[in-house]
Amino acid sequence: MTVVPPPARSARPLAVAGHVRSASVPCHTHPLLADVDDQLLALRSWTSNPGPKYPLSLAHVRALLCVLDELLRLPLAQAALSRSAGTADSDGLLDGFLVLADAFGTFLAALVALRQHAAELRAAVRRRDGAKLASAARAQRQAGRELEQLAAAVAREAARCTRPAAAGGGGMGGAHAEAAEVARAVAKAVNDTAAAAAVVFLEVGAVADAAAALASPASASPKKSRLLPLSRSRQRSVMGDGEERREGAALEKLQELEQCVRELESESEKVFRSLVQTRVSLLNIHTPTF
Repeated sequence: MTVVPPPARSARPLAVAGHVRSASVPCHTHPLLADVDDQLLALRSWTSNPGPKYPLSLAHVRALLCVLDELLRLPLAQAALSRSAGTADSDGLLDGFLVLADAFGTFLAALVALRQHAAELRAAVRRRDGAKLASAARAQRQAGRELEQLAAAVAREAARCTRPAAAGGGGMGGAHAEAAEVARAVAKAVNDTAAAAAVVFLEVGAVADAAAALASPASASPKKSRLLPLSRSRQRSVMGDGEERREGAALEKLQELEQCVRELESESEKVFRSLVQTRVSLLNIHTPTF
């Protein structure tokens, strides 16, 4: 009889099995870096296709920031990042989180203002107060335009701040490569968070603008001009029906906006706090202690 020897163990399964969650310096197969990559993919997928309705959730952003916080708590990951203290990479990452925190702080203030504008606009529609309605609609459209500007600014500024960290580290080895890898992961998190934030800001601004347009008295003027050939009683009847439909559509859109604001206020506050905490963690890593 010929004894068949057992198959030799390959080196690859052992290497993979050796990568367990630990406080070691993250390498490219470290579970936390893999988790960051997974959350980045999920966030990018959501950003490119948030769904048929406007995005009401920042859950993917919060999940990414949570995993990133875990990564920055690894002692030797902190040591890897501390090697780049005072460089363009570290300064850019700090500035990137400051840009995001400022953007979400501005967004929170805009949500509060939109909630007030929507309440005033809804009251004006129900009372058919033309002067108040025009004033509230104008204020709400202005808030929508400011959100559009905020969306463009946050994406542009985040990309500018993180450009050195996102492009650095090519051809390096050892500890420098590890530091560059972590820095690139953080830079991607900043850029993808900014892109997702821009989608949310734009969509909220679009809902606000649509609600203001529906509620505006000017939207009913073309209908009135087409009623001239009709009899006076028929004109009043058709104008009344058209006015009621317009008011109903405006109230429905305002309700949609208020629901959007309510759901986003709480989540935006949590994202803002996470961004501030992450920047503080990075600042502590990059600040030498004696």
